[in-house]
Order: sequence, then structure tokens, then C-alpha cells
Amino acid sequence: MEMLAPDIADRVRNEATVSRFTNGQLIQSRGDTRSGLSIIKSGAGQMGVFGEDGTFVMMSVLGPGQTFGEVTLFTDIPRTQDFVAIGPTEIYQLSAARFRALCEDEPGLLETLLSITLARSHFLLDVLDSIRRLPLRERVAKTLYSMDLTAGQHGHVQCRQEDLADMIGISRVSLSKALKDLTALGLIKLGYGSISFPDVAKFRDWVSRNCNVAIVS
Repeated sequence: MEMLAPDIADRVRNEATVSRFTNGQLIQSRGDTRSGLSIIKSGAGQMGVFGEDGTFVMMSVLGPGQTFGEVTLFTDIPRTQDFVAIGPTEIYQLSAARFRALCEDEPGLLETLLSITLARSHFLLDVLDSIRRLPLRERVAKTLYSMDLTAGQHGHVQCRQEDLADMIGISRVSLSKALKDLTALGLIKLGYGSISFPDVAKFRDWVSRNCNVAIVS
């Protein structure tokens, strides 16, 4: 929402309905054909996929202002991931019909959504590059930075270590070693179900110098 002009953001808030979810509640399901744009008003959520055995493989964490469901506005492709609330979470829901009507009056909304979509495509390519080139420790640090960025830059990420290992595609033993290395450098602090950055500026500077990242302030 912060990328929208204030008057357009107000229009979106007025046109959207607000849905409220509790911790662990399913916000959207993989395969859902409902079309519309969803914007996180408050709280956060984990994007990923539930396996047949019920295990959840996390792909990313989204926070306030982040959007999802864009693909359903322009294609017949169903939603590709499950989305689970982290704590109390509120979501602006904008139906496809209201979105199209709003775009006719406010073309800036469509331009902003295009910018967001292109930025995500760039991010995915960057992730693939990291998998191929970066050492494990740097790859973990870059992933933590990206998670903090998408969750709203609060200086910490809510994530279990087993979920983080699955997300990066490494063993828990390998992740544990990388996290210990980053902790020894004073870059992170491990908590129960969370990882924080004691000195955010120091962490971002290290990531910028070692992980080929253009830091977003």
C-alpha cells in the first residue's frame, strides 16, 4: 500500500472488505479459483504448500502492505500456494470486479501492481542465482534479509528453524551450523520460533557486502 499514491490507497481501502484471521488459520488454499486481490492490512502470514501428509513447506513470509492473488486477476490459473496467518491478521479483499472498476478510474493502481509483480520476478531470479553461487552461510543470511524485508522490516522474522531449512532446501544440521556462524558474528540472535537482528544496520551492511544484495531502506 505504501507504493500507492495516498488518494489511490484510500480508494482501495474504501472499496475493499476486511477479513480477520487468528493465528494458524488458513487464509487461502492452493487450488482456490476465487479471483481477487488480497492486501495484508495488519499481522503477517506464511506462504507455502501443505503436503499430503499435512506438513507445511514455507516459501516466504508476507507482512503489512504485501499483496497476493494478483495472478487470478489476469489469468485462469488458480492460487498456487497456501497462506497461513501468523498471529492475528487482517486482510483487505478486493474482488476482481471491483479491482477492474477501480483501475478504470485509477490507472496508477495497475501500474503499481505491475511494478510489484516485476519486482517479485526479479527476486525469484535472484534467489535462483543465490542457490547456484553463494556459500551456505551467505545464502541463509540473504534469505533472512529477504524475509524481514517482505514482512515489513521489523528487525526480526517469525520462523521455526525446520521451516527455514525446508524453505532454503537444506538439512536442519546444515542450517544449524550456518545460524551458529551468523550468531558468532553478532549478526543474529536465535529465539523461540523467531530470529532477530541485534544490530539491524550491521546485519544489512554485512548482507550488502557479502551476499550481492542492493539493500532497500
